[in-house]
Parts: sequence; structure tokens; C-alpha cells
Amino acid sequence: MATVSTQSPIGINGIGRIGKLLLWLITARKEQKEVVISTGRETGKGLDDLATYLGYDSTYGPYDRFFFGFNSPSKVEVKDGHVWLNGVKVVWITDSKCRVPGNIPWSKYGVELVIDTTGKMTDPTLRDDNSLRGHLNNAKKVILVAPFKIKNKGDAMPDDAITLVGGVNFHWYDDAKHSIISNASCTTNCCAPAIKALVDHFGDKFISYSLTTVHAVTNSQSVLDVLPKAGDKDTRKRRSILNNMIPTSTGAANAVLEVIPEIRELGIGSQASSIRVPTSTGSIVVLDVTVMGEFDNTYVHEIFKQYSAKHPEIMLYSKKQLVSSDVIGSPYSTMYDSPFTHRRTSKRGDNYYTMVDLNFWYDNEFGYANAVMRLIDHMTGKKSY
Repeated sequence: MATVSTQSPIGINGIGRIGKLLLWLITARKEQKEVVISTGRETGKGLDDLATYLGYDSTYGPYDRFFFGFNSPSKVEVKDGHVWLNGVKVVWITDSKCRVPGNIPWSKYGVELVIDTTGKMTDPTLRDDNSLRGHLNNAKKVILVAPFKIKNKGDAMPDDAITLVGGVNFHWYDDAKHSIISNASCTTNCCAPAIKALVDHFGDKFISYSLTTVHAVTNSQSVLDVLPKAGDKDTRKRRSILNNMIPTSTGAANAVLEVIPEIRELGIGSQASSIRVPTSTGSIVVLDVTVMGEFDNTYVHEIFKQYSAKHPEIMLYSKKQLVSSDVIGSPYSTMYDSPFTHRRTSKRGDNYYTMVDLNFWYDNEFGYANAVMRLIDHMTGKKSY
């Protein structure tokens, strides 16, 4: 039985891209009467500017139109000292002391589950107030919308922390045990279901995979060239995203190994890389796999048809010739682009090897926010994926 109530207000720490879209989704569902957001600072001139920020979006358009149609009456209003979205009160914590997670009075507002979207605290081993674990001073559970990063590599993952990806390992969640949960990255939520499908199907015939995510811009890139900060390891991020494709790293490689341990057990080779491109959202994972045996495209398609039928809210099997703008607003974690599948079989000695180029689209913002919502549903016992 879930210890987190489906009716209790959800807390959101930080209100950037993912925090904002989570607030949109929660209020559009209207299952809670209140949502509590903490920024630890004022915004603009107050509530009116917060309402404008929450009511409009340069990528998805107005909140009203996105969820309720072009002619919808306004669902964003300021009244009684609060912003309201779709009739749901948004309680806004601005006290600067609340920049420290352990100081945020979640329990005062009845919050049991907190979603930390700041990306600043990712180490579950730290136990001070100014850490991810600090939220547990006043809440029961915390979801991190990023991969865990343990600073001291010699430290073991705490027993109460776990990484979960929908369609892969939600069944690992133990409500009585786990209080700090990572939803991994948007890229991991895209590629891990696909890799899981291949591992389950091919087993030890699965030799290796290499993935590259061609990823829309995030706020970690500079708009124009800037001087690198002291100690910067990835100075390419200081180059203008308006003018460049920028190679960078991705945490998806390690996260996939964490949620699919069979990869290590079977000795499957793996690597991952990322390129940031100047689009606002809409990304693709190019997954190149090598398997032992001779298989055609039809055979490979059937694997993902079956997987998407089993996990219809997580993977979409697409027969359309998609481009990145087509996936903006997609709620799926991953969309298999079946027409863009390429393969070649070669022979070495008596053995056949098939190399397959697979492509999976994802809305790295809205799609990922939906993945977090599915995790919340699973944790609260509302629905299992």
C-alpha cells in the first residue's frame, strides 16, 4: 500500500522547463486541490509575472490552448493572493531560506511527495540539509528529474535510493524501502525501453550497441559565446547554441546499465554520446546495434510492435516519416521510427551478424514530464506501467 496519498498536494522544487511542464500536467489533471512550488526567491514584480510565466510558453503556446483548445476561456488567474491554474491553487514559497531543501516547510502544506527539478542536488549519499535528502526533513518521498551523480565514487548507492524508468524496471520500486527516486534523464527514458526490448528478445545474441542522442537545446548551453568558467571541463557548452551543433556528454550510458543489469551480465558492449542542436525541443536517439544471426527489418519491427503493445503509453510504434517538430507535445517516452530502420548482415566464418540502425524520437521536455507523471502514478498506486 502506498504511503503517499494521491490526494495530498505535490511539491515542486524549482520551476524551470520541467518544473513548469509538471505543474501544467498536474493542474490539467485536477486531481489535487493545491500544488506547492518553491523557488526561494521572488519572480519579477510578483504574482502577475508568475501567472504570465505559467500561462504562456514559447515552445508549446498558451496553457489554455494547449490543454483545452483555442477558444477556451482563461484557465490562469490571480485571486486570493495566489495563482490558479485550471481551478487548482498554486502555493508559492519564495523565502530565500528555502533555497536549502531541508528548510522548505513541505509538511506545513500537506506535501508528502516532492519533485526536485533544480538539477543542482543529485547525490543521494549526502545527508545535510542542503542536499536532495534534505527534502525528507518535511516530506516522505523525493523524485529527482535527473540521473543520480555520486561525487565520491567510492560511496555505495544508499538502500533507500533507486533509479526507475517506465517500461523497464518500475517493478523494482519498494514503497517501504525507497524514499529517493531518480527518474533518470529524458534520453534514458527514450532509449532504455528500446534496449530492454532488444535484451529481452535476443539475450546473449545481443553483441553491442552504440547510441547517439541528437538533442534539442537546454539551458546549459550559452545563447552567445561566453568565456568559460574556471574549472570548466566542457568548454563547448560556452559556444553559441544559435550557431552550432555542440558535441557533449550524456548520462544515459550509465543510467541504462543501472536499470538493465543484464547488459553487464551478458557482456553486451555499449557506449553513448550526445550532440546538442539549435531547436527548442524534439530529440532523437540513433541506436546502432549488432546481434548474432541474420534478421531483416520485418523481424526487428515485430519486436517493437510487441513492446509498444505491452507498454502503449511509453512507446509509440510509428509508420510515419517524422521530423523533430512532429514530436513536440508527444506524451510518449519514446517513438520508434520504423521507416527509418536500416540493417546489414555480414558473415564471418560460419556466423552471421546483423547491424541495425534504429531511431527513436522523443519530446525531451513534455515527453519527459509525462514520464515523471507515470512514475508518480506508480508510486501512489494509481496505475502500474
